[in-house]
Amino acid sequence: MRIHGQGIAEARPWAIVAFSLSMLVVLSVGVWGSDWGLAVRLAGSAVGTGQPRLIPLPVGLIIQDKAPKGWSHMVLKSVPRLESGDRDSLPASAAKTATMFRMVILADVKPTDVDEQDWVLDRVGLGICVPRDEDQDIVVSSDRVDALGVRLSTVERLVLDSAEAELAEGRIIARTPTFALFRSPSNLVVGDKHRRVAMYYAFCVEPKKGDLKVAVWAMRPETEPQQPPVALVHLGKPPVYDCGLDVQAKRVLGMVPYSWSFAMRALPPGRSLRIPPALGDQIASTARHPRKETTEQIEQGLLDLLTVPVEPVTRATFRQTTPPPGYQGGR
Repeated sequence: MRIHGQGIAEARPWAIVAFSLSMLVVLSVGVWGSDWGLAVRLAGSAVGTGQPRLIPLPVGLIIQDKAPKGWSHMVLKSVPRLESGDRDSLPASAAKTATMFRMVILADVKPTDVDEQDWVLDRVGLGICVPRDEDQDIVVSSDRVDALGVRLSTVERLVLDSAEAELAEGRIIARTPTFALFRSPSNLVVGDKHRRVAMYYAFCVEPKKGDLKVAVWAMRPETEPQQPPVALVHLGKPPVYDCGLDVQAKRVLGMVPYSWSFAMRALPPGRSLRIPPALGDQIASTARHPRKETTEQIEQGLLDLLTVPVEPVTRATFRQTTPPPGYQGGR
């Protein structure tokens, strides 16, 4: 996805539309029709009773640095920042739009009995928010942004429209009452290139304690041959983090930029852990053909990995020039 224009000085009308489409990658975890349309698509991904649901966050919900009322956990809120590459070549308006929209993921863990002896994962919530003031964001949707008093430019509205459409591609592909494996497209720096990847978020609940542990890794898009992931990131705290973006520009005659792409520089922060080969094989298999038996094995394997002390992957193992945890190459 690209931004097209006439460099820094000018952007033509046709460039605005192309710019909006390219900005999808800014939201990093995969992104978002209208609130109603998204709800229908997400509801269609829920199968069975007593299973975690994937839902859109209500428009107007205030997001700070902890879970809002009605939710037990804030999993993450990414705040985009242009950090590397050709960021100085961007028009000022493009740089502002690239860092305006923020991705937020919430989770709701609930007890199943009054004695709180058994817990389940009830909901996973996704939303796009924009800054409201210095320490607050507000969840928005393209069809209700005016009612919220949020003023967006034409380009920003186009970006939000396109972002909502892509969010609907996200799916919970495997689940149990205490587990959900969520997959969504994103762009990531792999080596020195921007690659289209599938981001996987695993939500694991300890059934007797109600503790939630979340892991993330990247793999090839599900339409490509899958290889087992070798490592993951166990998300830590705080849940609000700066999402560093890399900018790559194409230039006419090597001088005038006319096209830009964006990609996450790295996965969200946390503890990097090696994935046992057998668990990696199960994950790769589930990425193409989810099965109940395999899902239960993945849940237990991840819970063991995230709760039992293991040797972390050292920082030096994953450098800027190597694939990020879990990603095994790509075209």
